[in-house]
Amino acid sequence: MTKARGWSRPDARVAMLSLWLGVATIVAHALRIRGVGLPADPDRVPLAILLVAFALTEGFAVHVRVRRGGHAMSLSEIPMVLGLLSVDPTLLLCVRLIGGVIGLAGLRGQRGVKLGFNVALLGVQTTASTVLLRALSGPTPPSGPKGWLLLLIVMLASDAIAAVLVTAAIALHDDPGEWKRLPSALHGMPLVAITTSIGIVSALAIERDPRAVVLLTIVSAVTYRAYRAFVQQSQGHQQVEELYAFTRALDGPLDTGGVARIVLEQARDQLRAERAELIVPNPDGTHVRLRMHGRRHLDVSTVDALPETAWWQPARTGVPVLVPKGSRMIGSIEDGIAVPVPLSDGAAGVLLVADSLADIPTFGEQQLRLFQALANHASVSLAKARLLDELRREVAQNERLARYDPLTGLPNRQRFSALVDELRAAGTPLAMLLMDLDRFKEINDALGHDVGDQLLRQVGERLQERLDGRGTVARLGGDEFAVLLPHIRTQEAALAVGDDLDAAMEQPIPIGDLRLNARVSIGVALAPEHGHDAKTLIQRADVAMYVAKTTHAGVRVYTSDDDRNSPRRLAMVADLRESIQRHDIVVVFQPKIETATGLVVGAEALARWHHPAHGFVPPDEFIPLAEHSGLIRPLTLHVLEVSLRRCATWRRMGHDIHVAVNLSPNSLQESDLPDIVARLLGQAGVPASALTLEITESSIMADPTGALVILDRLHALGVKLAIDDFGTGYSSLGRLRKLPIHEMKIDRSFVQRIAVDHRDRAVVRSAVQLGHALDLMVVAEGVEDEQTLLHLRQEGCNLVQGYFISKPLPADDFADWLTARIPQLGGA
Repeated sequence: MTKARGWSRPDARVAMLSLWLGVATIVAHALRIRGVGLPADPDRVPLAILLVAFALTEGFAVHVRVRRGGHAMSLSEIPMVLGLLSVDPTLLLCVRLIGGVIGLAGLRGQRGVKLGFNVALLGVQTTASTVLLRALSGPTPPSGPKGWLLLLIVMLASDAIAAVLVTAAIALHDDPGEWKRLPSALHGMPLVAITTSIGIVSALAIERDPRAVVLLTIVSAVTYRAYRAFVQQSQGHQQVEELYAFTRALDGPLDTGGVARIVLEQARDQLRAERAELIVPNPDGTHVRLRMHGRRHLDVSTVDALPETAWWQPARTGVPVLVPKGSRMIGSIEDGIAVPVPLSDGAAGVLLVADSLADIPTFGEQQLRLFQALANHASVSLAKARLLDELRREVAQNERLARYDPLTGLPNRQRFSALVDELRAAGTPLAMLLMDLDRFKEINDALGHDVGDQLLRQVGERLQERLDGRGTVARLGGDEFAVLLPHIRTQEAALAVGDDLDAAMEQPIPIGDLRLNARVSIGVALAPEHGHDAKTLIQRADVAMYVAKTTHAGVRVYTSDDDRNSPRRLAMVADLRESIQRHDIVVVFQPKIETATGLVVGAEALARWHHPAHGFVPPDEFIPLAEHSGLIRPLTLHVLEVSLRRCATWRRMGHDIHVAVNLSPNSLQESDLPDIVARLLGQAGVPASALTLEITESSIMADPTGALVILDRLHALGVKLAIDDFGTGYSSLGRLRKLPIHEMKIDRSFVQRIAVDHRDRAVVRSAVQLGHALDLMVVAEGVEDEQTLLHLRQEGCNLVQGYFISKPLPADDFADWLTARIPQLGGA
């Protein structure tokens, strides 16, 4: 039982059980035993001998472990059989209680609640045995085999009653689950049968010759030692089995809390301790303390600093600590063991147990070795669990990145569309507000990307604050935001919210020492009036927003007339969608050459669209259309697939070149992009190193965290990455140097005039030096004459492309040009 001073609630429960057992003994003795008659041959065995026998058998009991419980197996059936056959029931009860107290308190050192319970238990057993025997046999037990059988039944029933009551006491005090282990507590029945048989034989022998008591003493001592040795050996095997079961329990995909619970339960049970504790360091210098005490309750707390004088402190440095009982008192702890628990990150935790149970003298070297074995298994499992926890956190973070905008923390386009479709599937009416910031590009150009980022965050916060829970704010990309308003049924209600948000955004936004105006244009679409799904509603809100921007209306609800206000734009979107679906978009290739050797090392893939009615449509016109209408993904996949297939053909022809494909800013927001690239590489049979993906500075810097996740995964595939149009964006060089890029392309606006403008030449020289300092290949585009090429070679530029080398060529023409190409600088 517990060692704490005073009575705990578990102690009080066991004390109450003991009291009831005592009352039951007195009542049963008074009602059922008094007047039942004396044994046939009273005083066959002297009371003094029985008293000594009861004291010795209770004082030298064999403890059988049942998880944390302990059932004491004794040879008390021998004197009990003799007493039932020769002593008055009242005298037998008194002799057994007095002898039991002498053995339990004097020889085993029991005190308090535990002693009280065990004495009450002896009273119940004695009374039950007497009542049962008299009920089965009458006033005088029969002699011969029938009497022997009755005595055996009585002793087995008495031991079963004791096992049930001991289990009840353990369940009340420590663990309600002890009832499940009651069958294990009945494993001592064979010993009961043996000792009862010895008692019967002894009674027969004493009846013939009282000196047989000497032989009885010898037989009892031998039986005691043999059974004790058997129990020790069995429990040694049981301990091995428990250790094996412990390792199996830790094999599953457990988190840190699950591992800690199993470790602490096993530590308490196998070390026979009142409490166990696990202390695990956190990366931030704090510690998590997990404690198990009492009814298997796990108490978890985080502490900033551990006490320097704690008795278990040496275990943190790798030194096991063993404090036996009586060596010293440490607070309220009588004895304890603490061992280090190494973790995979080089840190070390501490596993400790304290306050040994009453059935063992104290913790010793044997328990220390067992505890170290437990700690070794716990160390491996905790390391795996911590890694698993970290992986789960990363997965959760990646899942969040796939659904939320990392810059503002708002839902992204994918999440916003899913929310709209969920509401529409439930038949919920709603309004959608689509808005972008007027003149945001000018703010970015003038004040830099960092200020632009802060502005976007402030806009998101202001929109959320103004809505005050009435709807959901999302950032769809760039400077475009959306608001979802459930249960809005009328245009008037939607316009009222739109006007309110428009008024809120007219107030200047403070950023540092600046106060910026961030006016918005808002388009409104309602469901089901203007559409039933997210795609349609976003498209129509976008149309209304476009009209609001061009007419400076501020807020506008979509009407069918708005579509007629931009017929070419909408028709071009529809035609572009059909052209992409029919694969009518042509992919042309512009070669790249090494300035030092003139060798062709690669080609840039460029999309070209020839409209059946409008003729050639410039990329500057149809690429923004694709990005704004959601067609950029299929367009990019088409260009990727064609480029890789053509690259494979050229490489089979013996041309070891790579192909470069441009990615839009939206592509870096698609979490499945690396998987798609890997699949297309495999289908084409092209090594990943033969593909270069070109991205602009602004597309990376618009969402550095999310972009870095995608770029790292592409880099892990072996794909090369290039920064396109370097010098025209508004990037942070501190961020740029941390990106996994391989190439840097200098924009044509700086290249085309380096032969005649010393300022452009200085810009190019600086760009080349910066690229080389970052260990990047530097590519110059827009080379249109030999003089420009010579300047670039002089500045150390690695690769060039432009009309002086070759204009972009259809795939078949490029293959012919490649075959006929003479590797000489200046060759056309």
